[in-house]
Amino acid sequence: MNSIKIKTAFIFIVVLSLSVFSCNKKFDAPPLYTPPDLKSTLSIAQLKALHTTSSNETITTDDIIEGVVVANDSSGNFYKQIIIEDSTAGIAVNIDDYNLYTSYPVGRTIFIKLKGLILYDDNKLIELGGSKDVTGAVMPIATSLKDNFIIKGNYGNPIAPKLVDISDLNDSYQNMLIQLNDFEFTETDTSKIYADTSASKNAVSYSIKNCSNKTITLRTSGFASFAGINLPNGNGSITAIYSVYNTSKQLYIRDTNDMQFNGTRCNGGPAVQTSIANIRSMYNGSDIKLGAYKIGGIIISDAANKNISSGSVILQDGNAGISIYFGGTINYNIGDSIVLDVTGDSLQNYNGSLEIKTTSGTIKPAPVATGKTVIPQELSISQINANISNIEYTLIKIVNATASGNATYSGSNVLSDGSGNIYLFTSSTALFANNNLPNDASDWIGYAKSFGTTKEFLIRNTSDVSTSGGSSGDGIELSTSPLTLNFDNLATGLPKGVLVKLSSSSTSSGADGPFSTTQSSWSNTSSGFKNYASATGLSALSDATAQSASANRCLGIKQTSATGYDPGAAFVFEINNTSGKTNLSLNFLLQSLDDGIGRTTTWQVDYAAGDNPTTFTPISSSPSTITTGPTFSSTPVTINFGNALDNQSGKVWIRIVTLSSTTGSGSRASTGIDDVQFTWQ
Repeated sequence: MNSIKIKTAFIFIVVLSLSVFSCNKKFDAPPLYTPPDLKSTLSIAQLKALHTTSSNETITTDDIIEGVVVANDSSGNFYKQIIIEDSTAGIAVNIDDYNLYTSYPVGRTIFIKLKGLILYDDNKLIELGGSKDVTGAVMPIATSLKDNFIIKGNYGNPIAPKLVDISDLNDSYQNMLIQLNDFEFTETDTSKIYADTSASKNAVSYSIKNCSNKTITLRTSGFASFAGINLPNGNGSITAIYSVYNTSKQLYIRDTNDMQFNGTRCNGGPAVQTSIANIRSMYNGSDIKLGAYKIGGIIISDAANKNISSGSVILQDGNAGISIYFGGTINYNIGDSIVLDVTGDSLQNYNGSLEIKTTSGTIKPAPVATGKTVIPQELSISQINANISNIEYTLIKIVNATASGNATYSGSNVLSDGSGNIYLFTSSTALFANNNLPNDASDWIGYAKSFGTTKEFLIRNTSDVSTSGGSSGDGIELSTSPLTLNFDNLATGLPKGVLVKLSSSSTSSGADGPFSTTQSSWSNTSSGFKNYASATGLSALSDATAQSASANRCLGIKQTSATGYDPGAAFVFEINNTSGKTNLSLNFLLQSLDDGIGRTTTWQVDYAAGDNPTTFTPISSSPSTITTGPTFSSTPVTINFGNALDNQSGKVWIRIVTLSSTTGSGSRASTGIDDVQFTWQ
């Protein structure tokens, strides 16, 4: 198996034209589950006792084993394989098929009719196969035959690992789900990732040890969906499938939830700096004590204006944020940058959102810098509601939204922007609580969080509200430079001001193109604008599972011969105006997302001004020629518009467009754009 088989306030209730319709239609009840009329005749331990090491045995008797699935291929760390166990033992069942987890989820009972299957070992790890090839090697159970041998039983059975002392591990635990306590990675390994994410996708082995310095090997496939995640730095329990490779004892985890290394290390430290995103990923539904970690970030909360719980601050690092509860008096200002040792602190769900509660007596660290700026991410309310668990406690800008409810900010009001509604909550203790709500549509900066099942948006002070009537149009508002669009929320629709067009030309903006919010794989051959995984962090060999698992998305298009796609496809940015702004620049990643497809697409950037422009002016780029296809790539592109778009009072249009036919033969490219950034003076 070494080759990788591997989230107290009151609520202001607003009824928004909700009509409820009902009828007395009767629906058929789903059929009751009927278990298969089968009984095991052998335990898994009895079956394995029939095997002689380095040999294989074709089973000729009408025997049946019964077991519960404890591992499958859902994360990619087990390949074409499920692991089952009963009360006596565990065994690997090799099946020549993909996505086995859809049929054999963890917790499902299965019955295996053994007659005709082969019992063998892979370097002393006992497994079940289906047949032999011409060389005599044992092959997996054929896809077409799997239902003949494997009969599905009930599912949802509880799975509890066997708590084992490392000294007691022996072959009787082969392919069983076990738990070892008080283990950790070596300090030199805690800065590494689980496995190889390069094109080679090599499996990687690490030694983990307990506080008595007893060790065992953890092995992870390069194809595992968590291969690129950092190894945890703390100490704790590991749940894993026990395996052997000859005389080497090995462990394979199913996903990172099996790694609960969140406690204090054996020697107490040292604390390793990690990201807030990594800390957030450690929460698995239960409060935990954090291991030896430090986190850094920028304070985005305003203690002075008191629209935050006493003793708390909001810290943001990159695209992730978290609430930190110190207690006592908070003297931090917006823009203070701090580094905080969270060793032994609690990561907890506080009223629906994640919070780090520091231990009593924790000293608030002095800022390492002040006056730092966090650029708010511009999102619609529907995007916030759909993704609040990922974007809570990060700085957000809602454009052209109206507040309603109370006459003042105090309490719960409703914020609406046309895409949806969210509660605008202001504490009665906030210094601006008794200020009147603005009557006009406005731009709002703040952060979102959950309070129980209620989604809330909180501003920090009245400077977060621009009451000049909000945006001047339906396009992109150049508020603070730089402005970045990363497309990670395409599942809820295109960002405001981003359009997709077909049949574009130098004298026409073209027609609206079809865009699907559903995730699509790079290799999908249907035409259209799509929600793709970004090339960033992936490779040409990343399969559909890895692409689907990637939170880093890009806006893409699959070109075909359909009218308007080749040429004429365009990504369009509608900017409301550039009033008071000069020297506009554009940076973006142009990504060629499939490999070896034959044709090359040449793209250009052009611009126009006015409500309905009929002339688009091309502008030079760096690099001078930008293409996608035929090979996988991600190219940084820079455009400097100079003074061409300075101080425009009306709309400005910028396009990434293909105006010439593709060259070469074969399939056309799957193209993506990501990390689009506008800067200006």
